[in-house]
Amino acid sequence: MCIKKSLRAVFNTSPIIILVKLGVFEKALNLFSEVEVPSGVLEELGRKKDEVYRELRRYIDEGKIRIEDVKKRLPRLGLGESSTIFLALTREKIAVLDDKKARRLARELGLEVIGASSILRKLYEKNILVETPNTIYKRLIEIGFYIDKRLFDNIFKKRS
Repeated sequence: MCIKKSLRAVFNTSPIIILVKLGVFEKALNLFSEVEVPSGVLEELGRKKDEVYRELRRYIDEGKIRIEDVKKRLPRLGLGESSTIFLALTREKIAVLDDKKARRLARELGLEVIGASSILRKLYEKNILVETPNTIYKRLIEIGFYIDKRLFDNIFKKRS
């Protein structure tokens, strides 16, 4: 999987939370030419009105992220994942998802799927994120994002 500046993406809730909490959300946005967030994801994040929501709103207000009025429900998936998959399908964009079930369904539907870890790897490869992979992994665990260490190591061993 290759992230290029010319690529367009639709972000789900979890990757936004992770990237904001790690302090690299704006840098991640700069990897893409266009970023959309479904209104279903905005609704999920808006329930807390915390720093993640405020940062997302800032990038929306600055025009770096476009909100699309999409609130869809797919069986066994949350509002955010369902809306992200639907929007990515209709707009032929990359789906940025971390949920395993959502990723599987999105791939079955023919979507290109990446997650927060792949974005972190790309930032690391571009020397934008200068921490070691082990430090990045520890920070992910500290913020409450669990990813199997072997999977994480495999993601960071891949080359674009």
